[in-house]
Amino acid sequence: MELDLNEVYDFLKKCGTYYLATIDGVSPRVRPFGTVGLFEGHLYIQSGKKKDIAKQIARNPKVELRAFMDGE
Repeated sequence: MELDLNEVYDFLKKCGTYYLATIDGVSPRVRPFGTVGLFEGHLYIQSGKKKDIAKQIARNPKVELRAFMDGE
């Protein structure tokens, strides 16, 4: 089954807030996000390069997104 990033993008936009999980050393870190972009077939999440989350993703790019809409 192929993932349709347009559907993912639309869903994340409708949710408003979604959660991104990373690993900080041996501990999980989960943060709320609200920005998302779709450009040339790639999904983008915005964060500053100097933030801990960007450093964690650079060290271990295995991340998870969780999103849901209330009442749906």
